[in-house]
Amino acid sequence: MAVLTARLDESLDVLRDAYAVADGDGGGWYHDLTRPEPGTTATALGLLAFAEARRPFEHFDDGLAFLTSRQTASGDVLRDGGWSTKTSLGMPVVEATAWIARFLARSRCDLRDDAPDVRRAYHWLLRNQNSDGGWGSLLGCQSRVWLTCLALRALTQLNPYDPAIVRGVEWLTADRTGERPGWGPTSMAAPTVTHTAFALVTLAEARPGHSDARILAAHDWLIEHFDPEDEHTWIETYDVSPHGTGSKPVWRLALWHFGLPIALMALLGDPRGPSGATVARAFHTLVQGKVTNPRWNGYPGSGRTSLWTLWWRLEGLTELLRLPLLRPRDMLHLTPDATVVQRAHARDRPLPALIPARPRTDLVRLVRRHWTVLVLTLVTGGSLGGVAVGLWEWKDFWLSVILPIVLTFTHEAVKRRRSPPAVPPAPEPSQRSSV
Repeated sequence: MAVLTARLDESLDVLRDAYAVADGDGGGWYHDLTRPEPGTTATALGLLAFAEARRPFEHFDDGLAFLTSRQTASGDVLRDGGWSTKTSLGMPVVEATAWIARFLARSRCDLRDDAPDVRRAYHWLLRNQNSDGGWGSLLGCQSRVWLTCLALRALTQLNPYDPAIVRGVEWLTADRTGERPGWGPTSMAAPTVTHTAFALVTLAEARPGHSDARILAAHDWLIEHFDPEDEHTWIETYDVSPHGTGSKPVWRLALWHFGLPIALMALLGDPRGPSGATVARAFHTLVQGKVTNPRWNGYPGSGRTSLWTLWWRLEGLTELLRLPLLRPRDMLHLTPDATVVQRAHARDRPLPALIPARPRTDLVRLVRRHWTVLVLTLVTGGSLGGVAVGLWEWKDFWLSVILPIVLTFTHEAVKRRRSPPAVPPAPEPSQRSSV
C-alpha cells in the first residue's frame, strides 16, 4: 500500500508539473505532455485524475473554464453540446465528448454555474448513438467497441437508467459466445486483451453485479491471454466518415491503448473474485518503475510522454486502492494480527489449503532472464574440456571466454539498473490512525 500510494502521488506530481495555460480561457494538458498547448480530452483526463484520487488541484477551476470555452454551441442538435479533438476538423466526436461527460459526472460539477453544460453533453451522446445500439465517432459512423465503451461509461455516470445503456450493452454482448468470448476493435474483429478488458470494465459499470456464462467465459479468456508483465502500449487508428458508412473518409483518428492497467481493472471485477496471483504480478509490473517527469525522461510521441500511459496506470492503481475485499457469502476470519477473507466458492476448504503452493520454476523465463550466464557457463565448460584433453592451450581458453564475460557483466549491470526502487517505509505506530 505504501508503494501504491507513492506511485499515485508521483503521477499527480507529474500532472501538476505539466499543466499549461491556454491562449484563451483557463488551461490544461495535451495528450503529449511535452507540448504546451492544452487539448480538451487530455484536460478532462488530468482533472479526472485528481478527482478520482480525491486530491485538490490548484488549477481545477481554470481547467473547467477551458472545457467550457471549447464546448460546441450549434443550432444543429447533432453537434450542440459535444467536444471536438484537434484532428476532427471542429466536429464533436465521442472520443472527446464521452471522456469529458464522464469527468463532469464523476467530479459532481453538474451543479456549478461555471462548468460546461452536462445536460447538453448528455443529449449529444444520446443523439449520436447508432441505430444498432453502438457508437462510432458520431452518428452514422461504424460502431466500434472502444467508442461504445466510452459512451456507456459516460452514460452510466450521467443516468444509469437510460434505455440507451440497455441498447449499448446489447450491442456489446449480442454476438458473444463461449467459442468467441473476447472483443476486438469492431464487433467481428479478432479479440485483443485491451478491448476485452475494457468491455468487461464497461459491463461491470453498466450492469453492476450481473454475471452470466458469456461474462465468465470472457474473464477466462482474459486470464488465459493476459501477460501481467507486458507494458506494451499501442495505437488503434481508423478512418472517420462523418457523412455515413460507405462515404469517403474525411479524417483519421487514433486511440492510445495501454492494456496492462485496463486488464488489471477487469480482473478486479471478476464476479468470482480477483485472480490473486495474476493481480499481484500486474501490480508489481505497474509499480516497479518510478513515475518521473516526462519532459526529462521521454521524447515526443513515445509512451513515456503520453498522458494516456500515465492516466491508465493511475486509474488501474486507483481501482486497486478501492478494491472491496468482502463479497456476499464470503467468510471472514478475524485473528489478533491478521484478517483472512475466504471466498464463497472455497468456503468448504481448510485454510491451510488456500495458501498457494511454491510456484514451479519456469525454465523458459529463467533462460530468457539469465541467458548470458548460461552462455558463459557453456563456453567456459567447453573451453576447459578442450584444455584438459589437449585440443588447445590456456591462452586460447581465455580468448574464447572474453566476449561471454563482457556480455554477462553488461547484462547484469542493466538488470540492476532496472531493479525496482525500495519500498517506502510504513508509518510509525504513533503515526497510524485508529479506525
